[in-house]
Amino acid sequence: MIAIRRRYWQCRCGRPGSYAVDELLGLEGRFSRVLQKHCCRLAADTSFAATSEHLRELLGVRVAAESVRTLVESHGRAMVKFQPEDAVTAQAFVRASGEVEFAVDAAKVNTREEGWKDLKIAVISKRERGRPCRPEEFEGQRLPEPKMVLSFAMIAGAKAFRRSWRLLLRRLGVTEFAGVHVLGDGAAWIWKSVQRSLTGCTQTLDFYHACEHVARCAERIFGEGTVAKAEAFERGRGLLLAHGWSGVCQWVSELLAVEDEAERERRRLATDKLIGYFQGHVGRLNYAVRLAEGRAIGSGVVEGQAKTLGLRLKRRGARWSRRNVPAMASLVCVRHCPQWHAYWSLAT
Repeated sequence: MIAIRRRYWQCRCGRPGSYAVDELLGLEGRFSRVLQKHCCRLAADTSFAATSEHLRELLGVRVAAESVRTLVESHGRAMVKFQPEDAVTAQAFVRASGEVEFAVDAAKVNTREEGWKDLKIAVISKRERGRPCRPEEFEGQRLPEPKMVLSFAMIAGAKAFRRSWRLLLRRLGVTEFAGVHVLGDGAAWIWKSVQRSLTGCTQTLDFYHACEHVARCAERIFGEGTVAKAEAFERGRGLLLAHGWSGVCQWVSELLAVEDEAERERRRLATDKLIGYFQGHVGRLNYAVRLAEGRAIGSGVVEGQAKTLGLRLKRRGARWSRRNVPAMASLVCVRHCPQWHAYWSLAT
């Protein structure tokens, strides 16, 4: 480690002074640009205290955890403004090949003022179509990795969150929503928002989320961990994948095809819940069609981003001031997408 003494110069008129050599050394305020970038990179994945420790052990630089927090949150606030105005990444997104996927989810964050709040998350990506496959080939399907992935998150009501979608998509060159493929779990607010803001888009209920409801129904009827439950689940999953809504109806009719009336009524309690759930997603179960088109049927991209945000914002004992949540959420989103390089090419 090299220690440098600098002379501070200030005019007698009282105007702010400076260290004249800072510009030559590449220093901006107390921290160099490189150190600021390292702070943000580390703090996007781990705590401020751990970031301080890593800087000391890896770079030999001593920065207090509180100083790390102040620095990182200032960049996070700048990223909140930067994300929707980033023209460089928007142009790269327009040039990228593939079709637009729009995935929505939510995670929880613990705030000091209001306790646990929903952090709504959206991921916009561009992916080329994969090899068409049949339902029985689904397990071996491997879709191409997305060419571009952008994400953003905020603590907001569904109405406020969805208002940002149109503007963001248009900045990314998406003018007609018929070419957008939306994926999400069964949360009512997601699909209500999609219907209002992205009218005409293709909609798909996340297949893995749908399978959870099939598994739950089989478990209620046959019991947890039983062979009968496993066999019933595989049958229901296969029918859902191949035939969508009509497959669900066929599976339910098979489950209820028992002679014992008491047993049939017992099973009906579980199947009624299943039917009630899937009735709200009849048009979003065209999995066989999506597979034949070489398109995704799972919202893994946004699920992964929700997990990444959760790992940082829901660390053990973490509680955030609500005004700092957008900054940290933007930091994590930018850190794990192409906007990271675009931000540091412009950051001062």
